[in-house]
Amino acid sequence: MEFIERLKLFIKSKGLGQTKFEELVGFSRGYISKVKTSIGADKLSNIVEVFPDLNLDWLITGKGKMIGPPTLSDPAEQVIVIEEEDDAVKYKNKYLETLEENRLLRIEIENLRKIIDTKKKESHNTGSQ
Repeated sequence: MEFIERLKLFIKSKGLGQTKFEELVGFSRGYISKVKTSIGADKLSNIVEVFPDLNLDWLITGKGKMIGPPTLSDPAEQVIVIEEEDDAVKYKNKYLETLEENRLLRIEIENLRKIIDTKKKESHNTGSQ
């Protein structure tokens, strides 16, 4: 199952339509229908903010359960969960940083491609004169 399929499954599990979900998390109408593979860090952050029970690891990788761990009554178990949540927060932050870095690299690659195309055209124009 791909990222977008997991996101749609989560939306359905919440009893929401895509339009209502988009409204709740601040996406433009029809955004989810346009998503091919993944979404940007800012969008992912919006989802987590509105739906903190969503297991981000599941959404991103498909591993684990869709919904985060339930609240535990035993204080010793709560400490373990807090430590796991700290790890999850670190993982989420690292993932969001990686997404942003990926976005910036794609922009840089596109700019370099434009420069190469321009140089090729200039070279072709000078060569044909």
